[in-house]
Amino acid sequence: MMKMRTSVGAVVSIGMAVMVTACSMTTVERTELAEVVARDGVPFALTDVPPAVLHRLGAHRLVIVGETHLIREHHAFMAKLVERLHERGFRQLLLEWPHMADWLIDEFTSGGTAHGDWTPPSWFFHDLLLAVRDFNGTLAPEERVRVRGIDVNLDEYGGAADFRGSLSALSQQLPRPGPVESFLAGAYSTPDAQRTSLGTLQQRLDDEESALRASWGDAWYQRVTEMVEVEAVSVDIREERDDDYDGSARRREDEMKRLTDLRLRGYPHRTILNVGGNHAQKEHLKGTEQEWLGDYLVHESTAVGGETIVLCVTAAEIVGGASWSVPDWRVRDASPDDEVWRVMNETWPDQTVFLPLDDAVFSGGVRMNFEGTIHSGIPKRHYDAFLQYPLAHRIRIR
Repeated sequence: MMKMRTSVGAVVSIGMAVMVTACSMTTVERTELAEVVARDGVPFALTDVPPAVLHRLGAHRLVIVGETHLIREHHAFMAKLVERLHERGFRQLLLEWPHMADWLIDEFTSGGTAHGDWTPPSWFFHDLLLAVRDFNGTLAPEERVRVRGIDVNLDEYGGAADFRGSLSALSQQLPRPGPVESFLAGAYSTPDAQRTSLGTLQQRLDDEESALRASWGDAWYQRVTEMVEVEAVSVDIREERDDDYDGSARRREDEMKRLTDLRLRGYPHRTILNVGGNHAQKEHLKGTEQEWLGDYLVHESTAVGGETIVLCVTAAEIVGGASWSVPDWRVRDASPDDEVWRVMNETWPDQTVFLPLDDAVFSGGVRMNFEGTIHSGIPKRHYDAFLQYPLAHRIRIR
C-alpha cells in the first residue's frame, strides 16, 4: 500500500487544486511579489515556446502539465510544446483520455489505418491530436510521438460511445475475432453482468493466448487484453461514483498511476503528461486519503526516478461559457492587488507568461484566486512553475 503523507491545507476543487494554509498566515506584499514576477517571468506568444521554457522543461524525463479542461489555447500550446520538446528527446504524450479509446488515438496519430475514418471529437483534444498527427507525418516512424490514454473508462467521452463500441471497432482489425465476437454478442447491462462477461472474456484470452497471438499478432493481443483489464477496474469505479465518490476517485487515481507507470517503465525516451490540475499536483490535499497522480510520480514512482517537473496552467481571462454552465472569468475583476495571477497578468497583460516557482517567496503565503475564491497558499508545495494565458476560450461541448 502506498504510504500517505500529511499536510496543512484545505480542499479546493475547481479543475485544479492547491494546498492552502491557515488564515493567519502572513502573505507576501505585492511589491515583493511583483519584483519576483517581473524578474523571473518569461513572456511569449503562443506561436512558439521560447528557449528558456524549453530548457527548463526539457531537462527532465517527465513533464507533467496540469490543465484547466476544454481550453482552446491550451491545446495550441501543447501542440507546439510536443513539437519543440521532440528536439530534446520527448517521444511520448500521455493524456487524461479513456483507455477504451487508447488504441484509436494511437492509431490516428501514428500513421496507422485501423482507426478508419474516425477523428477525435471536436470538443475533446481534437486540435491537439490533429496537430500531433500532422507533425508525426513529417517524421520517420521510429521518431514519431506516441499518444496514449491513461484514464479509466467513465462516461461516454473520448470518441467511443462505450467500451463495447470501441472493442467492436477494434475487432474489425482482427482476422478471427474469436472470444471478442462472443463477448460482443452477450449481455452487458448491469455491473454484475459486465463483471461476468469480462471475466469470461479474460479467461478465454488467457486460455487461447498462443493461438490468438499467432492469429492477431502480439500488438493487437496486448491491446485487447489491456482493454479488458482496465474495463474490469472501471466497472467498479463507475458503480461506486454515486454512493462513494471519494472511494471511486481514489480507485480511479490508483488505476491512472498504474497505467502511467506502464507507459513509463522501461520507455527509453522522455514523456509529456497532460492531465487536469488536480491530478498534476505534487502533494495530496488534507481531508482525503487521496494521493494524486503527480504526487505519486514525483515522490514514489520507480518508473520515473524523480526526474519530473510539474507545470500548473491557468488563464487570466476565460470566455465561452455559453456552451456549458461555467461562467466567464477574469482574474483582475475578482482579486486583491497582491494575488499572484493578477500580478502576472498586470505585468505581462497581452502575453502568455511562464513563471518558475524557484524563489523563496513561493514557499510562504501567496494569495491565489481560483475563479473567485482567494486562498493564501504555498504554491511550491504543489507545482514547480505556473503558465498563464492572457485570454482563453472554452471549447463548446458537442
